[in-house]
Amino acid sequence: MKETLHIYTRVSTTIQEEDGTSLDTQRDLGEQRSQKLGMKCQVWNEGSQSSSKDDLSNRPVLTQLLQEVQDGNVKHVYVWNTDRLSRNIQTWGLIRLILIKNEVHLHTPTGELILSDPQTNLMLGIMSEFSQYDNLLRTERFRLGKLQRIRDGGWKGGPPPFGYRLDEGELVVEPKESVWVVKIHEWYRDGLTPDEIKTHLMENGVMTRRGNPVWSLGSITSLLSNTHYDGYWMFEDGKSGEVIRVSCPRICPPELILGVKNSKEKRTYKKGNKREKTSVSKHPYLVSKLMKCGNCGLFYYGNIKKTQTSYYHCGSKTNKYRDKGTDKYTECGTNRNLRLDTTEKVVWEEVKSVIGSSHLFKETIKREVLGEERVFTETKKDTDLTKKQIERLEREVEKITTSIVNLTTENILSESRDLKGVVKKLEDKRLETEVRIKELTSKLSEKEDENRWIDWLKEYKDRLDKLDDLTPKERQDFVRGVVSEIVVHELDNQRHKLEINFLFPYVGDRLEYKDETNKSLGYEIKGGRNRKNKTLNLLKKFTS
Repeated sequence: MKETLHIYTRVSTTIQEEDGTSLDTQRDLGEQRSQKLGMKCQVWNEGSQSSSKDDLSNRPVLTQLLQEVQDGNVKHVYVWNTDRLSRNIQTWGLIRLILIKNEVHLHTPTGELILSDPQTNLMLGIMSEFSQYDNLLRTERFRLGKLQRIRDGGWKGGPPPFGYRLDEGELVVEPKESVWVVKIHEWYRDGLTPDEIKTHLMENGVMTRRGNPVWSLGSITSLLSNTHYDGYWMFEDGKSGEVIRVSCPRICPPELILGVKNSKEKRTYKKGNKREKTSVSKHPYLVSKLMKCGNCGLFYYGNIKKTQTSYYHCGSKTNKYRDKGTDKYTECGTNRNLRLDTTEKVVWEEVKSVIGSSHLFKETIKREVLGEERVFTETKKDTDLTKKQIERLEREVEKITTSIVNLTTENILSESRDLKGVVKKLEDKRLETEVRIKELTSKLSEKEDENRWIDWLKEYKDRLDKLDDLTPKERQDFVRGVVSEIVVHELDNQRHKLEINFLFPYVGDRLEYKDETNKSLGYEIKGGRNRKNKTLNLLKKFTS
């Protein structure tokens, strides 16, 4: 009975597989070898598979062949070159061990290799080292080539983002999809939630890139965070850590991107490493997101009851079952809830009392609001100037980008080294200008915050003697305007201490004239504190 020569064939690239030459050559040489040895032959064709992996997960045909070896069904294996089995040292060592252990004869076009022979083993080991070295060189050349293509504006690989398509390896705008990219950004800027945006997309029959008519909330959120639509994207090389900023066609105008950013900041805020949603509660709890537990540091949350007593409770009670056994779990010794009506009444009366008698608060109104016309004029001048600077810099970025595109085209045609240097300098200038635009935009945002503080003072300066007429929402806004936080300390089963911390030293301040006999010389405000403590029973109904 004739023995069988098992011919294993493999190429490393799809191009070679489609061309067929290498695989055909390997098979033909193997068949010639089997005829010379007087054996039958069986071809094991792996096709196109990489040889760089350190395991056999991408080599199903070789895995099956080795299983046959271990089952004793294969005694003769042919390969065109030993690197067809593997270029990886560890994998090749494993394959060689299996072949030696099962006394398999390894054949190549030049003859049979005696694997048990020390000299042959040494030679194969050296060949394997060279094969792996060659593989690493090719991998490195591929990586460097990819980085250069990205630096030149080419796409990194994989499917392009929604709103774009690839044209000769670069991102170009896909008109049909880009319309919806702009729509999604506009909807979010105008106050729609991702869930509402999802509904609009379904109603308009907008498909995802994969042809799904139902968009996931994650896809919408990811799209709104994608920098491509702002005209650039970032690529980080995993090996060197180099970060490349790549320009691409802008889909959304800068003011729309800024509008989305501002909308995100209004809806959420960051605390530590956590991202917390702003309250969507229908009831404007007076001390929501202000009152903390002095024991565990978590916020107190309000709970409105229709038939029972409404109350505030420590956040640890809400999360203890959900977080138990995780790193988020917080142990708290607070035992009692606080009556909601009593707590809010006490805080409101204390805030009114402190602010009503604070000389510093009145002085602030006098300085910031009564002098508002001058301040507003100056602020408006600064704001207009900053806006003009931003507009000028944006025009400059546009001109630089146009120049880069034109020079890059010339560079491709002329391959001039001088032009490459000019393009690089222009890229640096564009990046520097875009950073400056972001700085000015941030400055503009800070000015708006200052204006909001003045608006707050203006809103309440004429209502200080009528604070009890404010609506619950207005009361909440007023307290947030003067109080930074309220800390609750449980003293015993009946008594609690409220530690009300004001933004400025309003508590107990006093006005001292520089000269009591000549008050026109002016005065100073002294002795104020930020903290006001109040100890009482917050479990009982409030009585004035």
